[in-house]
Amino acid sequence: MRDRFLLRIELLVLTGLALGCRLPGSDGPVSESLVTCRQLSQQGVAAIERGQWDDAERLLAKAVETCPGECDSRRQYAETLWRRGARAEAIGQLERAVKLVDDDATLHVRMAEMYLALDRPRLARGCAEQALDLDPKLAAGWSMRGRVNRAAGDTRQALADYHRALGYAPSNQTLLLEVAELYRELNQPQRALSVLQSLADTYSPGEEPQRVFYLEGLAHAAMGRHDDAANSFSMAVARGGPLLEVYHALAEAECATGRPEAAAAAAQQALTLDPKHQPSLRLLGRLELASQPDGIMPR
Repeated sequence: MRDRFLLRIELLVLTGLALGCRLPGSDGPVSESLVTCRQLSQQGVAAIERGQWDDAERLLAKAVETCPGECDSRRQYAETLWRRGARAEAIGQLERAVKLVDDDATLHVRMAEMYLALDRPRLARGCAEQALDLDPKLAAGWSMRGRVNRAAGDTRQALADYHRALGYAPSNQTLLLEVAELYRELNQPQRALSVLQSLADTYSPGEEPQRVFYLEGLAHAAMGRHDDAANSFSMAVARGGPLLEVYHALAEAECATGRPEAAAAAAQQALTLDPKHQPSLRLLGRLELASQPDGIMPR
């Protein structure tokens, strides 16, 4: 997530440097204030790359003050405010940026993301629609509208929007993951698995993230393929990271395949992370009951 955020910031800076001053009604030479503004913006982004967010916010705030009509500094400043939790201020900066440059579809998409995060779906939808009006082929615009529809519970329309987005960005990893998760919500595990396999192909071998294997396991389990599910969950475990839900899913898959010892071991691993994890405790209880004379292995 942090890498994607930094990449967005770097692209914004490069765009600003390429386009030059976006001051309304100004086609003349670059002013000294604009030169200073750009220098401050570059210093601010460099501070972000070093993880010095307070310095970045200070530098970008000064850049905005130096050249109030410069759009790119405002949007960069908005990102630092957003990260600090000053969300209303961040949106305010983007709203001013839009007034300076109202034909930037990506700026409308970012505003939609912020509005949706603040549970303001009507405004988020409006920004997404505006982005698509400006650029009907913008994958980020379609995926953003898909997120808005998904949040509103309109999963069918969300899926249609996501597929429009995939038509323009078929290898976008974030988008593929969202589509796979949506298919799972729609109880279409075979389609979810197909998308997840496409997603896995976008990574170098060994670089696939844990969640891809976890979702693959859930899809296999939903189709009754418990051996395949156990294999996928085991691969997810090997990726490390937060593992409670993964260990429990592995325990359930091992139990369903008739391997009680492996199931108990996975459940115990989950309990080392949360000794009060009720699903794992219940699974161990089922395994204990099945181990008694005339006990039946639970499925």
